[in-house]
Amino acid sequence: MIDEHQIMQDVTTWVIECADYAKSNLGKIKNIAQKNGEYDLVTNLDTDIEAKIEVQIHKHYPEASIIGEEATVKSLHQPTGLTFFVDPIDGTLNLVKKHDCFAIMIGVYDGERPVCGAIMDVMKEQLYWGGPNIGVFCNGRRLPAPTDVALKDGLVGVSWRQFLGNRFNEIKIAQNSAGIRVMGSAGLEFIELMNGKHIAYLATLNPWDFAAGRILAETLGIKVRAANGNQLNRFKTSHLIAGTPAAYHRIKMLQQF
Repeated sequence: MIDEHQIMQDVTTWVIECADYAKSNLGKIKNIAQKNGEYDLVTNLDTDIEAKIEVQIHKHYPEASIIGEEATVKSLHQPTGLTFFVDPIDGTLNLVKKHDCFAIMIGVYDGERPVCGAIMDVMKEQLYWGGPNIGVFCNGRRLPAPTDVALKDGLVGVSWRQFLGNRFNEIKIAQNSAGIRVMGSAGLEFIELMNGKHIAYLATLNPWDFAAGRILAETLGIKVRAANGNQLNRFKTSHLIAGTPAAYHRIKMLQQF
């Protein structure tokens, strides 16, 4: 039997330590490289932080699997035991261009069961953490479930490239909302949802992009589904819809597949 509270304590400790490391090294960003395109970047901070977290996981949970964004070889083999999903810098383009608006994220599953997640808004020094058996907190403050706001009354977070492609009727969805916003970081988008500042989020995300946010959001009653309405596969890149139940229902009505 795993100790969920110990895992949560360890995860928050690692994330806080890595956030301090990131802030102290903002002026030392180097080795900026492209991954899958001109604006899909990786820096020394990304790789250094992922390595630091992996060392701690191997030390404290040697039997656990790790799925990290910057791993040279990604083994998405659907492990059955304890699995850590690690996004060392979520919003690397923001980090490089403005030294702001980026997060560090860890999501933990025990087989198919969500255990806990943590998202650190590094520059605001705000840590969002929790899980189904823990609750959701910002630093030491417990978060209430966000109000179930309708699509027409709230703001929708989007990925700008996906929005322009309009693959899932994002433009129609935007026209039926109070407006759209682009954060450039999945972690920060989930934070906006949890705080009730946005009422939906549409994006195509990798497993490390949504693992922590999904756990925290669903704990607060926010719906997080694949764009086709199915449950997300936590090991696959997914077209994702997250939102209040009312907003999610309206979005599904506006979409056509």
